[in-house]
Amino acid sequence: MRTQILLKRAYHDTVTIPMLFLIGAGLTHQTSRAAVPSLEFDANNLHEFPKEAANADPNTLKIKTLASYIKERFKISEGKAAMIVSEAFRNGMKQGLQPELILAVIAVESRFKEKAVSPAGARGLMQVLASAHSKKVKNIGGLPALYDARKNIKLGTHILAQYKDVSKGNIRRTLLRYNGSLGRAQSRYPDKVMSVYKQMKSTARLTEQLQLAQASRSTLQQ
Repeated sequence: MRTQILLKRAYHDTVTIPMLFLIGAGLTHQTSRAAVPSLEFDANNLHEFPKEAANADPNTLKIKTLASYIKERFKISEGKAAMIVSEAFRNGMKQGLQPELILAVIAVESRFKEKAVSPAGARGLMQVLASAHSKKVKNIGGLPALYDARKNIKLGTHILAQYKDVSKGNIRRTLLRYNGSLGRAQSRYPDKVMSVYKQMKSTARLTEQLQLAQASRSTLQQ
């Protein structure tokens, strides 16, 4: 019964997240999207995690799931997606920011394109504006360094964390500052970022709930 309830909650909480992302992450044995509508919440007919997934570290599962999500949605390579997500987790932990927020900023700013350059001259994954952060950019190696994914994420996350401190934890104002649109009352930038952020959080949450359901079933079978 507990397993059935957990699976029902997981399904209803994430009906807008395509199961394709979890399939790509290797967290379910489903082989096609066509099978999703017929998913039954029967403890005797669960679509199981691989055994290694059920016992994996939660952050490892999140990284794998989010990398698959980004790979499919933004059409980038698996290796590139995994590297970006791992860097978001590493730098997010150091700066006190949720990795999904960092990834959402990257999605809106550059759509995961390392060589992206804006009309204003912002560069790289997190679209760091060198003219506004000249000393910081110089310290990482100058303009060319902004095209290095790891350096860009490290610097962009540092800037985002500083803006969060200045904004006293207000995420909307943090994002407005990051985008340079704090004085624009009608800016939709924070809404765009938070929309992607919520999708990523939902994807990660579904993974956790499926893992919990699998662990519960394993316990019952022992």
